[in-house]
Amino acid sequence: MKFIRRIALSALMLSSSAFAAWPDKPISIIVPWGAGGNTDTVARLVAQGLQKELGVNVNVITRTGGSGVVGHDAIHRAKADGYTLGVVTVEIAMMHHQKMTPLSYQDYTPISRLALIYGGLQVAKDSPYKNANELMDAIKQQPGKLRASGSGLKSVWHLNTLGMLRSAQLPDSAVRFVPSQGSSAALQELVSGGVDFVTSSPGEAKGMVDAGLVRHLAIMANQPSELYGQIPRFNQATPYDWSLTTWNVLAAPKGLSPDIAETLAAAMKKVYASGELQKFANNQGFEVNALYGDALRQFMKDEDARFGRLLVEDR
Repeated sequence: MKFIRRIALSALMLSSSAFAAWPDKPISIIVPWGAGGNTDTVARLVAQGLQKELGVNVNVITRTGGSGVVGHDAIHRAKADGYTLGVVTVEIAMMHHQKMTPLSYQDYTPISRLALIYGGLQVAKDSPYKNANELMDAIKQQPGKLRASGSGLKSVWHLNTLGMLRSAQLPDSAVRFVPSQGSSAALQELVSGGVDFVTSSPGEAKGMVDAGLVRHLAIMANQPSELYGQIPRFNQATPYDWSLTTWNVLAAPKGLSPDIAETLAAAMKKVYASGELQKFANNQGFEVNALYGDALRQFMKDEDARFGRLLVEDR
């Protein structure tokens, strides 16, 4: 019996010492999107912060392809030992509903929410619609006449349009959605008169708003926005309850040790405290709103259900 106890004690000590040594080698952060974009830049700021807090090198690796599937799969398949992390983006709440991959939020250990980007509603400077309610009334009165854009079909800003319509009990066909190669192209189309409104983010429209070419009608936020408090919230400017946010989360593969997850979360709280992430985010036109633990898991679960309803419903 004493021999068995000694073995058990030795095993416990070895396990404790193994954790105590973490991390003792470089950590990698996988990004599913291209170098130089906002997600990649946020990841590099996180890497710098974690490197300082954890005392080891933290490297960013881009794994692009498959509209985000390749990178998310690489994060999922990595060993859950704390040495490979990743930035899981809002697409994880969409891809499995679109039959692109079986992966979902359940395949990861979330550490900390990073960036939030609210959907918006924009019109050209000379648009006859002075507020969001006037635009919604026009859509009701002229079903199928008005044209919208923001991104490609079934991408996040198209879903923003659909959610806005459905909140008013309108069919998807109430607006003609014109696909575009991203928000910049959609906004150019708006200014040239090719579409009547765009549903991209306030940050993406900022340049044209500052130039006096585009006007904000609403932000699709369910809470006050620190960065865009001057833009009316859609659910306050209209009788309809709709909000939409894109986001990304620092995560590890499923099965990460709770001790390592807690250490990473504690390190991220210190990274946030430095203010560098917030400064970059605000300069780029989006916000940072940290969330951890059970609250973060619930957020990802709720987002999965929300996007599932938008994508699965055929109206």
